[in-house]
Amino acid sequence: MHIHYFNPFSIEKDFLKELDYYMSLVPLPYDWACFRDGDTMFVRGDYGNCIWEYVTRYPETGLFTCYASRCHYKIQVPDITDMENPSISYHRNIADQLHEHFQPGQQIDIIHRRIAGHMMMLRKSTWLKIRPAVFGLVRLKNKKILGVDTQISKTILQAGMDIKLMKGIYLVHYLRFNEGMGNHNHLL
Repeated sequence: MHIHYFNPFSIEKDFLKELDYYMSLVPLPYDWACFRDGDTMFVRGDYGNCIWEYVTRYPETGLFTCYASRCHYKIQVPDITDMENPSISYHRNIADQLHEHFQPGQQIDIIHRRIAGHMMMLRKSTWLKIRPAVFGLVRLKNKKILGVDTQISKTILQAGMDIKLMKGIYLVHYLRFNEGMGNHNHLL
């Protein structure tokens, strides 16, 4: 089993097509693909070992996500986080606190609703199972970039699989910090 890490970007602004392409590069059905937004960054160097702890402890998981410094969904931001703090040192400290408190691989939250896709990790076999439904929903709703993560997480839940939040893993998510979360100029 391997974990493949990708930061997909689509010059055509077709994020689902790009995710599908990268998933095609994952060789084995039991391998995992970890997709992160291009404006995210792990601040602990041991993130790979920590993620490995989760996938080996919870291999039946449909979709993993993690905490972020900024997110539209409160469930994906730790209560102790000030989303407006620009200090990378501050966010490294948050990552260290969560790592210490939740011991990677040990504690998760099950999320029963759609998630933001700053980090989504799923097995290739899971992708192949949900792929037709995701493509159908995304095309039906005419989504190209925003909303693809929503459709993936909704399809995971509709398929009876669960979404797990890895509570010991935290990443910095720029999420239009200077521009404002509501700014969508990057979509033009």
